[in-house]
Amino acid sequence: MRRNLIAIIVFFLSSSFLLFAQQGTKLGYIDSQSILTQLPEAIKAQGDVQAAIDKIKAQIDSIGQVYQTTLADYQKQASLMTDAKKRDAQQKIMDMEKDYNDLRAKLDANGEVAQLNRKLMTPIIDKVKAAVEEVAKKEGIQLVLEKSDQLQVVWYAEPSMDLTFKVLDLLKTGK
Repeated sequence: MRRNLIAIIVFFLSSSFLLFAQQGTKLGYIDSQSILTQLPEAIKAQGDVQAAIDKIKAQIDSIGQVYQTTLADYQKQASLMTDAKKRDAQQKIMDMEKDYNDLRAKLDANGEVAQLNRKLMTPIIDKVKAAVEEVAKKEGIQLVLEKSDQLQVVWYAEPSMDLTFKVLDLLKTGK
């Protein structure tokens, strides 16, 4: 089923490209990853996101170590504790587990780090899109495709169709 779906998609994409080529449509492509790794504001945003990730991971490691120690101490001393002390120790352990899980959730796809990434990268992506549109209009190009290592929509293209550095120059110099 999946192979059939992929074959259908490839067929429609190929047909669309052939139709564009027959109509004299000019195509271009960019490598957005290349642009984002060279654009200062994107580099800073990615650094800020990585710093947030590192901070959360350090907190997770710290809580994990305290949790392990607290749990080991509880297991050693549980038989000597009163029921009230056991309940307090168990509550403390459950609170640490909750804190640990709350911190892990910050790293999830919808967590705090993902939200920070979207907040920082959305204006940068919008700026890149505007630059791509401007370069495409200047070059008379009707369709711009993506050609990066992570997302290959183009399997082959003439290097002369690459707009990556023109977009990057526009973003960096404003010209």
